[in-house]
Amino acid sequence: MGRSARVAGRLFHSTSIARFVLIFTLAQCISLGLGLAMMYGLTSQTIVGDARKAAELARDTIAIDYRDEGLARTTRKIAEELQAPENRDFVVFLRAPDGTRVIGNLRAWPAALGDAERWRMISLQREGARAPEEMGVVTKRLGNGYTLLAGEVLEGQRALTRASETAMLWSLLISLGLAAVIAGFFSRFLEQRIDQFSSVARAIEAGNLTARVECNETGDAFDRLGVTINGMLQRIDRLVRELRMITDAMAHDLRSPVSRMKSTLERGLGRTCDPAAQAVLGEAIDEADGLHRMLNTALQISRAEAGIGRDQFTRFDLGTALANLVEVYGPVAEDAGFMLVCEDAAELPVLGHRDLLIQALSNLIDNALKYADGGRHIAVEARVLEQDVIIAVRDDGPGIPDDRLEEALKRFGRLDAARTQSGSGLGLSLVETIAHLHGGELQLAPGNPGGCPRGLAVILRLPILAGA
Repeated sequence: MGRSARVAGRLFHSTSIARFVLIFTLAQCISLGLGLAMMYGLTSQTIVGDARKAAELARDTIAIDYRDEGLARTTRKIAEELQAPENRDFVVFLRAPDGTRVIGNLRAWPAALGDAERWRMISLQREGARAPEEMGVVTKRLGNGYTLLAGEVLEGQRALTRASETAMLWSLLISLGLAAVIAGFFSRFLEQRIDQFSSVARAIEAGNLTARVECNETGDAFDRLGVTINGMLQRIDRLVRELRMITDAMAHDLRSPVSRMKSTLERGLGRTCDPAAQAVLGEAIDEADGLHRMLNTALQISRAEAGIGRDQFTRFDLGTALANLVEVYGPVAEDAGFMLVCEDAAELPVLGHRDLLIQALSNLIDNALKYADGGRHIAVEARVLEQDVIIAVRDDGPGIPDDRLEEALKRFGRLDAARTQSGSGLGLSLVETIAHLHGGELQLAPGNPGGCPRGLAVILRLPILAGA
């Protein structure tokens, strides 16, 4: 593809940009067309008006000569006027009472004209001319039955008008091309400036809160907008850092007292022989374990959102890792009444954080075992789709209603409103954060292992192919 084709494709890549170019070009074309049309109309009107004034002046002059000096002298003056080189477009016909020509340069009195004394534009043939010509004429009754026709041939003026039309048409075409080029360059400028904002927005969406709009200090509207956005991003970055710091510190600092509390409870459990006390202490220890896991998960989410872990990306075989994970969870799934299978476990080299991805998949399998009540099948698969790796965990449980899918992805979101089941509501949040750390996304969709019409599919789409 040539450079011009690439530029044109880039210019019209965006529908809004193409629409802007089209509207700008049409506006220029319409405004120029209206201007040229007005110019053409005024030019034609001026030409016809001048011809009419000349015809009326010649008519009135001849009428005065006829009244003051008689027919003979008027005829001689008309003959002299017809011989003058500057009057080559002059038309005259003096008709006798019997309809014959006294003098003039027309072959005959036009039958369609009649005797009306008004301006008319008509095609007539002069003496010696090969064809009729367009002309403007006026008539006047002179007395004693004589009638005068005077006028101007408009062919020369019409030729000038046609030349003006051609010039105006070329001007319109050239201006249309220039307008399109100017609009293209202007839209290219707009697209480049907008792309700067879009690239920063995409970087922020990907978790890079340090991205900023490049400002050239010109003081134009885009520059002022960039300065405002950069200030906003600076404040957001500071607030997010402070929030992460507080969350990280709380999760880190709370783990120690929770561990000490668990140790204390375990010592108390070992010292008492009361069955009721042992049961209560056992429940308290389980709750402490759950709190400890929740704090660890919150800390992992905080670190993953901060981008910590990208430096630990390695190349490994995801297919083998999935097969091993399914083998480990197989007995647990069997005890829970599920058949856990690994589909499409072919060799799949990827680049990512191995431990975090394995943990994400472990969370998804745990969720399926915990919440797929009434189901019997859980399928884990990994495949390549275009340039991405698709990892899915499907079950044939009750699934999640479409109107609650977003709620399931919220941090600390629990679809069990009564909180009767164990869990912190952070499992899917951690999986989604790990997906974002790898530049991917998490999706929830209906799952159908074994052709089951119900169930849930949790899908990770990750651009982490090692060979990409």
